[in-house]
Amino acid sequence: MDTPQTTTFHKTYQERGYCSRTGYARIREVLRACCWLYNQSLEQRKNTYLADGKGMTMYRQMKGLTQLRKEQQFWRDIGLTVSRGVLVRVDRSFKAFFRRVKAGEKPGYPRFKPHQRYQCIELASVTAGMVKGNRIKVKGLPVIRIRPNRELPDSSQLKALRIGMHGRILTVDLVYEEEQNILAPVDMEQADLSHDTVVGIDVGVNERMTFSDGNTVSRRVIDRSRETKLQQSISRCQRGSNRRRKAVATFAREKRRNTVRNRNECHRLTTAIVQNYQKIAVEKLAIKNMSRKGGSRKRGLNRSMMEQAWGMLFQQLRYKAEWAGRQFVEVDPRYTSKTCSRCGEVRKEKLAVYRVFVCPLCGYTEDRDLNAAKNILQRGWGYPAQSFSRAEKDILVQLSI
Repeated sequence: MDTPQTTTFHKTYQERGYCSRTGYARIREVLRACCWLYNQSLEQRKNTYLADGKGMTMYRQMKGLTQLRKEQQFWRDIGLTVSRGVLVRVDRSFKAFFRRVKAGEKPGYPRFKPHQRYQCIELASVTAGMVKGNRIKVKGLPVIRIRPNRELPDSSQLKALRIGMHGRILTVDLVYEEEQNILAPVDMEQADLSHDTVVGIDVGVNERMTFSDGNTVSRRVIDRSRETKLQQSISRCQRGSNRRRKAVATFAREKRRNTVRNRNECHRLTTAIVQNYQKIAVEKLAIKNMSRKGGSRKRGLNRSMMEQAWGMLFQQLRYKAEWAGRQFVEVDPRYTSKTCSRCGEVRKEKLAVYRVFVCPLCGYTEDRDLNAAKNILQRGWGYPAQSFSRAEKDILVQLSI
């Protein structure tokens, strides 16, 4: 019997933070200062390249930060890890930019940020003393209290700390290094197509997920009645007024609540999938290419598709499968809904014509999404479709005529 393997990974615990009224004001002040430093660092890199044709490194900018701290008392009062975290963030943005350029993707040059879009304080380095019990103390920031509903790991395993401000909601991301006992892999050599631990998953709009074993997950439907009322209240306010500012903040809080609800729902769903299946196969979808922004003729379909959060589901499945020692694969989605999972014949009609798949060759009848899920399973893990000889296919063609 194989012994369970052990691996080390980083796990993030997000907790709600609380502090005094002056503490919230101080965090907003530091966020504005960090936003200014971010834009200045970005401008310095841009001007240096235009003048000399050479890039600016993060370590050269940290020397400039040292000079800035000598000149201004404000930056001396803030912890060095806070200001250095801004430069680390700028450097990470440029590394991602050059990586996309090298890969031939759309580059997306790092852009300047208004203070409304700069919502996170990221520390360049952390120490165990920053987290003591349910209190977080960083130099230059107020004491932040958290109320964790679970036991947090030992502070000595703390690897990163991020403090975010979303409207009036303060969040704290604590990243710990943990060891996870990976589940021993199931011996699948003698497993057949109907084995409970192997699954192919087809995502859609009518059903959020369809599994190759016949199980389904109902589509996600969002009740937007409250959001509509809040948007109407914003439209009745005068631009620039305090009343409109409060209405916008209320609408933002409602949007964030829906985002958190959806994320929690995805976590429950993906955790159950990883616990119940050893091998998981999904479609490798280009979700950005499938969606349309602006005035699309399929605006209703586009919204319904975005509500299902396929990208979030796949992202969670990917890293949770790795943590649990499960096998996860993404397959080519082309013709999965048009190919017969029994004989491999391809139906040529458009998908809008039918919801129930009927094979024109062997007469196999199945729900279109379930048929696609079985094809995904076959492509992902090599389970062959039912094979027919050439003579048998000729007989089937004659019978179908």
